[in-house]
Amino acid sequence: MKILRILRMAFNSLRLNRLRSILSTLGIIVGVASLILITSFGYGAQREILSSINKIGSDAIIITPGKVSDVRRAFSSIGSTVTKPITYYDLKFLKDQIPGVVATPSLTTARATVKVGANEITVTVSGVNEDFLVALGYDLALGRGFTSTDVNSFMNYAILGSKIANDLFGTEPPVGKSITLLNTKFYIIGVLAPQGNTMFGSVDRNVYIPITKLISLTNTNSLGAIYMKPPKGMSKDVLIALATTLLKNRHGVENFTISDMEQFANLANTATSILTTALTLIGLIALIVGGIGIMNIMLATVAERTREIGIRKAVGANSMDILLQFLFESIVITVVGGMIGIVIGVLGAQLASRLSPTAITPNSIIVGFTVSVAVGVFFGVYPAVKASKLNPVEALRYE
Repeated sequence: MKILRILRMAFNSLRLNRLRSILSTLGIIVGVASLILITSFGYGAQREILSSINKIGSDAIIITPGKVSDVRRAFSSIGSTVTKPITYYDLKFLKDQIPGVVATPSLTTARATVKVGANEITVTVSGVNEDFLVALGYDLALGRGFTSTDVNSFMNYAILGSKIANDLFGTEPPVGKSITLLNTKFYIIGVLAPQGNTMFGSVDRNVYIPITKLISLTNTNSLGAIYMKPPKGMSKDVLIALATTLLKNRHGVENFTISDMEQFANLANTATSILTTALTLIGLIALIVGGIGIMNIMLATVAERTREIGIRKAVGANSMDILLQFLFESIVITVVGGMIGIVIGVLGAQLASRLSPTAITPNSIIVGFTVSVAVGVFFGVYPAVKASKLNPVEALRYE
């Protein structure tokens, strides 16, 4: 009962000094909200990358130009070329030599302009083959994918990302309509289902055309990567061994790197974990700054309430009663600030998800609230101890 009485006194004291209490709480609110918000970006990036890797499948492999010993360098080489780059003819050669294999290229042009009547927007153009939907795990919302005939016949066909389709045609079905791209008319045969942000960037803002057509229009044949999946009955390791032998014999030298998606998943998980940890530390610094603010205000409060402390001790309150009252005031500030900060952080993360992928985890909420309470205890102890050690006689004389 004594604890409840002291706790009630702490609430009453905070209510009587509302402005000071609000300013003290503000630092914790900002700290907790910042912690939840910024860590949500790290967890969101991790979720998006791992989701895109899972779509491709753990049995997929990636062939990148240049021989490197580190998967991180292989990942960074996607989109680059070397002295003897990987070409579309290498991809065709592998498909011919390994029956049933699923393989698609990574050949992306620079930004290009697409026109529909007076409507004109800038897009990313990617050259793909008939396997790209299966190889990359994409789904169609409308129409159909490319066939081998489309690719081999250099057809002027295009598949639009969902956002590009919406920007160009609104609610009208785009399939069957035409667009002007790279000074050439293309007919739309399909629209991708929304994919969101992936390890390949914003797929929803891409336009896909047959790789053969893109090569003929841009006069470039170098591939940033080849994505492959083994045929039924073949393991990933066998596919890696086959592709390595075939390409090495074809090139005369092993000037390429073959990595599997498990390696990329581990790399992505490590990178995003480091990012999330760094963001968490930044959020914790904000909380500590808020705690220092609480300590400063509580010290000022002790100085202002010196006579009150003297009176309480004179009528029977002991040092522990005074210590608990001031400590409870600090804890109440951080608990209330922590709860408000959680609400603001969650709402902020949901709003931010419209601009960038975010993910709120129970861990970030628990850590934010626990640290806020710990900050209240840690930075509230010194002012509370100082208040409890005041001499009642000296306190009553204080002006």
